[in-house]
Amino acid sequence: MLSGYDSRQTGGGRPNQGQSYQQGPPSYGKPQPAPPRQTQQGYGGGLGGYSGGGGDEGGYSGGPSGVWAGADRRYNQGVVSPPPQGRKPRPAEEKDPLFSLFNAVDKDGTGQLTEKELRAALVNGDYTSFDLHTVRMMIRMFDTDRSGTIGFNEFRGLWEFLSAWRGLFDRFDEDRSGTISRDEYGKALIAFGYRLSPQFVQTLFNSYDKRGDGAISFDMFVQSCISLKRMTEVFKKYDDDRDGYITLSFEEFLTEILRQR
Repeated sequence: MLSGYDSRQTGGGRPNQGQSYQQGPPSYGKPQPAPPRQTQQGYGGGLGGYSGGGGDEGGYSGGPSGVWAGADRRYNQGVVSPPPQGRKPRPAEEKDPLFSLFNAVDKDGTGQLTEKELRAALVNGDYTSFDLHTVRMMIRMFDTDRSGTIGFNEFRGLWEFLSAWRGLFDRFDEDRSGTISRDEYGKALIAFGYRLSPQFVQTLFNSYDKRGDGAISFDMFVQSCISLKRMTEVFKKYDDDRDGYITLSFEEFLTEILRQR
């Protein structure tokens, strides 16, 4: 199962130079040790390696426990079951405990996970399925050979990615509700280095609160943070003087919107 995870901002007006926005949440590479928690950083610093730590906070090393529907128990117990009929595993794959989990998700035994298979396997803490856009976003991020599916090596990268984000989610889910409240969401954005107005944070939160109950699930938390990071990177590309303001032509604006699809 996958579950989800808030903000305090500065006032309105023109932002101080270098203090309006940041690089954002971690990239999808192997996470680095978590830095000291800070609420303000310079514009270019960001928290590119921010992870949730280990131990009781559910960090990278333990894997995203409860993320994979009907498959995580065997993996967490260290039991490698034989693969289903289909592609034979390579020797290196047979020794990898993740291979049994991969096979449990690979229902048709092709050695490639389709969008449908991946979505069926990924669930939030309340057992709801992952949002389809989140699943497609992850496939685009890890489908290195552009096949439209996820092979085993790509799956390993996805596993590390979800492990890191699960650690972050647990870290900001202060009340252990399995979801992220508006306050928790604001604190997460501050930890990522963003300094946004309370009004904009509320607007952003409402966009990902799909059920309208004042809570964001794990999949929507990941989707919102990745989308915000991508939009920040686009903004930084045009903000040459780093004053928090840019000028775009209409076609430049449309081009950047299309690239985010």
